[in-house]
Amino acid sequence: MKKPFLLLFLLFILVATNAHAFAPKPKKQLTVATYTYGDNDRLANIQPIALQMAKALRAELRLKSYPTVGELVEAMRRGEADVAVMNTFGYLLLQTDPNPSVVPLAALEVPADAMDAYTSCLIASKASGIASVEQLQQKPQTLSLVFAGKHSTSGNLIPRLYLSSLGIHNPEEQFGQVDFLNSHSTALQEVISGSSDVAALGTGEYEKQLLNGNLKAGDVTVLWESGGIPQGPVVCKATMPAKQQKKLLKVLLLAHEKNPDAIVQLKRAWTEAWEADHFEPVSESYYSSIINLAGSRENFRKVLEQHL
Repeated sequence: MKKPFLLLFLLFILVATNAHAFAPKPKKQLTVATYTYGDNDRLANIQPIALQMAKALRAELRLKSYPTVGELVEAMRRGEADVAVMNTFGYLLLQTDPNPSVVPLAALEVPADAMDAYTSCLIASKASGIASVEQLQQKPQTLSLVFAGKHSTSGNLIPRLYLSSLGIHNPEEQFGQVDFLNSHSTALQEVISGSSDVAALGTGEYEKQLLNGNLKAGDVTVLWESGGIPQGPVVCKATMPAKQQKKLLKVLLLAHEKNPDAIVQLKRAWTEAWEADHFEPVSESYYSSIINLAGSRENFRKVLEQHL
């Protein structure tokens, strides 16, 4: 009787010791983040594409929205998310780091004939008396300037780079007054009312107000308009294994075929990408037009350093 009992006891010990080997492995988690714009946290907009990415990695999905682009940038530096849907400014800020914490995967591609749909502009109020860029160059210290947003690509970065190419490398020091607002609409209203002399904003807001009749072409002066601005990318942690990066990239590149609604949802939140119909991989030269706008890479670096 002792022998069977001993065998059973040994079997129990063996099973107990190796129980962890038979237990189901916990699913890994994929955190996909973005930033809030206005009253839209954009979580519903990124969810369809995020679900596909999580499925590709066999991971549980966690979504997170940060209140601002700046907070999303800092979160990615801390490694709080695996993937992020960013704007162009936020991505370029991260690329100024000595060891960038993210790598770009892909960005929504806008057809060449629709690139002018996402541009930036500088607009002057009639009260300012400024009618040209040359006049702006001559006496910025007497003028007030408002940017549409601190981390806005079309409402800060692009016009700031253009100003830098004119020799205005630090608007905060060279203009009489500089303020950051929270919307393109508010920035435009500032110059319409004459409360500010010059505003930097996305051209789309100006054109929208013209179209709906709230603004006439002669009410303000458009001093400058940029060329088409490249879209912000979907990025992932630089430490993510290359095999996983390739899986995520594949999801993005096939989204227009396998999950077109995911692209529609993204376009609803990022209206500058409304003409886009698919993702394209982000190459080294993808953002070269923005870098060149500053006049030199040194100027570009200095402008971005003002926001670090």
